[in-house]
Amino acid sequence: MSVAAAVSLPRAGRAHRTLLVALLLAIAALLVIAEADTRRAEAQLARAVVAALTPGRAVASGSIVYFGIGTPEVAGLSITALCSTTVLVVPLVLLAAAVLGVTRARSARVVLGLAVGVAVAVASNMIRFGSAAWAYSGYGREGFDLVHRYLGSLFVIAGFIAAILLVLRIALRESPRRGVADPDVGRRGRARAGGASRPVRRDGSTTTSTARSATSPADHLDVAAPLRRDRRRTGTRPGRKDRR
Repeated sequence: MSVAAAVSLPRAGRAHRTLLVALLLAIAALLVIAEADTRRAEAQLARAVVAALTPGRAVASGSIVYFGIGTPEVAGLSITALCSTTVLVVPLVLLAAAVLGVTRARSARVVLGLAVGVAVAVASNMIRFGSAAWAYSGYGREGFDLVHRYLGSLFVIAGFIAAILLVLRIALRESPRRGVADPDVGRRGRARAGGASRPVRRDGSTTTSTARSATSPADHLDVAAPLRRDRRRTGTRPGRKDRR
């Protein structure tokens, strides 16, 4: 009965990991298929960032974020398929599925690493959209091209690399194992501590403990050695009377 239980547990763990890998692959496929809907949801999120960095009001319609409403110039920021966060999130989901399928990383740590990586990727792209809208409001088309095509792209690439590293670091990090204490070592340590210590009275004097009385013969040899040397100097020998 115990053998059957031991065999069923690893099978249940493999089935759980296989199911989680299949779920991640399905999520990645769904993100690609529903890419247009994802961009519309992303525009709603980008609207809040753009409104905080540009003058006037900002609204989202479909995959376009209009900003500068209430000012002399109103502009729109269109989120295309290549600029969408889907391009960043799908590789992270596939990476998490590969880690689960190839390594023995814990499922909870893989899911946590994926959540952190997706958050970093989405935040990087939102900052890119907000910076591009801010550059257009302050510096016109030239500022928009500089931030959107060059500086913003480099920033998103750096954020994507950081997201990948976070996924791998969190997912593959092993939990520290606690060492098992050796009871014999603890006993020997307590015996040494008991033999070397002496309780102290309130008046400052020390009392000899019971553990101290069980000393080794080597301790007596150190005391007897000066006595034997003194006897040689005076010409006496132990066990005999002095002859004069």
